Amino acid sequence: MPRAGAACLTCRQKCRKCDRGRPSCQRCVSKGLVCGGYPERFRFCGIASRGKWKGARIPTSSRSSTGGRSEISNAISDTQVPPAQEVTETTHLDSEGDQASAAILNGSSKTTPKGLSVSEKPSEAYSRPLLELPDDVTTLLDSPNTARLLSHYDEIICPHQIAEVGDDAENPYRAYILPLARKKIGLLYAVLGLSASHLGRITGDEFLHEATAVEYRMKAIRALSEEIRKSQRTSLLEDEQDTVLAIIQVLLLHDISESGVSSHGIHITGAMSVCKQLLIAEGLHGRRQRAMFFLGNLAWLDIIRASAGPERMCFSQDIRELVACASDRKFELVNGCPREVFLAIGAALEKAKEHTLGWLTWDEYQIALLLAKHKLYAWDPKGREYPSHEPRWLSIAEAFQFACILRILRLLDPLKPASSSDIQDCVRRILDATAMITPDCSLLEILVFPLFMAGSDCLSRHSQYYVLTRLRDVERRSEFRNPVPVDLLRKVWDARAAQAEDDHTNISWTAFTHFPGLARQHDYLII
Repeated sequence: MPRAGAACLTCRQKCRKCDRGRPSCQRCVSKGLVCGGYPERFRFCGIASRGKWKGARIPTSSRSSTGGRSEISNAISDTQVPPAQEVTETTHLDSEGDQASAAILNGSSKTTPKGLSVSEKPSEAYSRPLLELPDDVTTLLDSPNTARLLSHYDEIICPHQIAEVGDDAENPYRAYILPLARKKIGLLYAVLGLSASHLGRITGDEFLHEATAVEYRMKAIRALSEEIRKSQRTSLLEDEQDTVLAIIQVLLLHDISESGVSSHGIHITGAMSVCKQLLIAEGLHGRRQRAMFFLGNLAWLDIIRASAGPERMCFSQDIRELVACASDRKFELVNGCPREVFLAIGAALEKAKEHTLGWLTWDEYQIALLLAKHKLYAWDPKGREYPSHEPRWLSIAEAFQFACILRILRLLDPLKPASSSDIQDCVRRILDATAMITPDCSLLEILVFPLFMAGSDCLSRHSQYYVLTRLRDVERRSEFRNPVPVDLLRKVWDARAAQAEDDHTNISWTAFTHFPGLARQHDYLII
């Protein structure tokens, strides 16, 4: 029996069955993915031009229509796209803002980036019909489902996003985001999407986790795209500016809770486009603590993603200095990293980006990194103020200090053996510092990045086991499961174990975060 034709490019890339629906296959639509279309080498004479599809209607995008598929959906495509390939669309855009908003729209689906495994969900998860989502805030707030999801965000998600403050009324994820969400529907969609995804996962409700959350998320991304385009035409009001930054942060939290990866780096790139407009218009300053809170968190996430590849850095050192000067204690409470260390590693990664782009010679690059390394070694964590009198903040500061030193050492010499004394000294200092934080301490939840950096150069089984145990402690306490740190560490450790006994060349974790076939790399949010 002849095959029914090639699968769509998205299904071929993910090596799964495709129902060959047009213009978009129903499998992609039901999973909330952007259907990549069909290879151009196949010539089609319109929809359902002959055979069993003759006279058939164009498949609809309703997720409720999962039953009654043709047997054609069970055919497997002849050709599979290798994992290193990526299907991308190129669109001519006139401005940076258009590029950012288009990138956000193109990345609106909840895709799983290559390099991460994901299991297929049964189609029964979509057997319940999706409710029509209203386009005005008042109607959406009146929905019982909205009240349930906002309550989950308020009571379960918010307390784990900031150390020490926890369930207090001054928690900025509650005090800043919820009032804005009750006025701005785009942010409300983003919050509901995050809450639906998290609640659906912990309760085992696949429909809530897979279908409802994706619907809210896509609405939020469309609203964000409209705001970014609007910012290119006219000045945004303060609430509108803060809403854009808040939507981006909530979408990133959604990425972290789902896969730990932000597809194609779209969200932080979009934030940078808006930030430039605000800075030009002098719309950001220390008196706007709500905006500075969001900007500080995004600037730290920019450093996290640039750790996997300096060329991915978007924020400038000027913005980081603004954050360091104007942010209050919430910056450390959310991100953990002392702002002096934040500035030092940010400057080093910016120099690495300039060298990658050919703007710095090798000698200039090495000198800049050596200066940053000496600056971090000389920094004394005992000589600064911390968000509270909790003595364990000193251990937090030391963990981040040596995690950033370790990153600079790897920039200086990526192939340096992990057994080198300076590398192992950093690992020991990080592990000793994190050992001071007990599982019942809220500060544990901000230690993912230092633990990961130490784990990437751990050589002994017991130290690797310790890192995994601490990361599991973080997951249990925070109720957020970010699979990226453990997945990357296991790949590094397995690759090192497969090396010949006399081969001591370093296996860098960054090798597992870069895909040459991608025009825009994914963001690995190790946080």
